[in-house]
Amino acid sequence: MATRVLIVDDETMTLKNLVAIVEADPELEVVGTADNGVDALPHIRDSRPNVVVMDLYLPGEFDGVETIRRVQNLLNPPTMIAATSFDLESYTRGALEAGAVGFILKNDAESLLNPAIHAAANGDPIVSPQTTSRLIKNFLKPSTAPEIAQARQRISALSQRELQVANLIGNGKAYKHIAADLNIAPDTVKSTVTRAMQKTGADNGAQLAFLIGRAQVDIPDSN
Repeated sequence: MATRVLIVDDETMTLKNLVAIVEADPELEVVGTADNGVDALPHIRDSRPNVVVMDLYLPGEFDGVETIRRVQNLLNPPTMIAATSFDLESYTRGALEAGAVGFILKNDAESLLNPAIHAAANGDPIVSPQTTSRLIKNFLKPSTAPEIAQARQRISALSQRELQVANLIGNGKAYKHIAADLNIAPDTVKSTVTRAMQKTGADNGAQLAFLIGRAQVDIPDSN
């Protein structure tokens, strides 16, 4: 069965291009589009996509970040991928905190969009590779000691393996590559992430990786 995809973007030509990219994959089906957050919500509720590709810079009552946040209140919300033309920390950080599993830059759409959709549908976090480490390890570092302490307290119950897996997600690696690096099964990676999310209160793998980055702890890469 094809993965159902809904795309939200206010630029007509960009929207058409994204639709064309997705429709070129026989395992993906575009079930709807919208050009603003207000219209997107009922479309998402009615068409029940598996994955939503959400432009972050939207006109109208609320932007893409707020739309992602509101989608989380729906019954069985779809997986959200944020898409933006601008590699701005305020948008990418907001998208992850709102509930997106990750984001891609629109400039990467031709090569990365469909793989990102497939990965997101399987539970993998998705972030454009060239911005992952900078985003999580640099821009998103907290500036105050209380923030660092809070993050460290939240991850204090994680095992060494859970810390390793979360750290590798923050380095932009997909689950299958993490499995290869740590010499474990991909299903073990997924179950490890699930346990770590439960322990920390993170909503998804991207938020978990962000939390590890905020804690600013040294984590060995070896198994």
